[in-house]
Amino acid sequence: MMRNRFRLQFVAAFLTLFCVQSLAATPRVVVSLPPIHSLVSALMQGVGEPILLFQQEIDSTNEMDPFQKSQLLTADLVIWVGAGLESSMTGMLQQFPAVKDRFTTLSHTVPLLPRKGFNGIQSSRQISRDLHFWSDPRIAMMAVKQLTPLLVRIDPDHAARYLDNEILLLKRIKKTEREILAMLAPLDPIPEQFAAEFDPYFSHRFVRTVSHSSESGIGLQKVSTYPTATCRGVGKAQQRIDPGPEHYFQIMHAKARHIHTCAKQLRNITITSENPDNRRQES
Repeated sequence: MMRNRFRLQFVAAFLTLFCVQSLAATPRVVVSLPPIHSLVSALMQGVGEPILLFQQEIDSTNEMDPFQKSQLLTADLVIWVGAGLESSMTGMLQQFPAVKDRFTTLSHTVPLLPRKGFNGIQSSRQISRDLHFWSDPRIAMMAVKQLTPLLVRIDPDHAARYLDNEILLLKRIKKTEREILAMLAPLDPIPEQFAAEFDPYFSHRFVRTVSHSSESGIGLQKVSTYPTATCRGVGKAQQRIDPGPEHYFQIMHAKARHIHTCAKQLRNITITSENPDNRRQES
């Protein structure tokens, strides 16, 4: 009886030690925002789960709590977009400059669109550029190709898994791009003033636009400038999307559905030359 109990205790201790060693072998990767966290989660499937620092983008402007700071201080790798978006992390870098070597700033290494409405001169890239690059799947794939070597460097034992996951992830991003193109390509061009309300990276990749002054007759007729003719309220009521490998693909499809719904609504908003007081009519 005593011998069996001793054996059970030994097995339990061995399993505990094995689990502790396995956990210790998993790199601590901290990612700032949900869309980037989703891509990293996909790369790390079968190895471990990255830590999400901010549940929402708006949280990244608030002062970090002690738990968030400890996550950054104990991380093997920190992946963030940049000071122009996650401003609270800038103070952390100033306070603990030694952790800077563990930080990877994605906005430094991918192409960026100009920030809407920015008219400054000789300003920093973090201020003058829109940092939401992941909404363009082509740029998201560029980021993925930069993230994989970072994971391999800090965790060479799982290099093969990271590389296999990268291949699968890139294929899925390409597939998602084709699906969205198939959904939005048949739509009439959307007037520029409405397209300006969409995510600029997503719009740049997927949305065909037409100048509101165009008289080509292709697609939409003259669109009313009536103030209520807007897409801002269309498709905004979205269910909460949980973080994880599926998050990126869910938000991309949600953006596509929003634009599809908006385009169908705009198609019915027209004015005619026989309507001198510019009242809206339903086509």
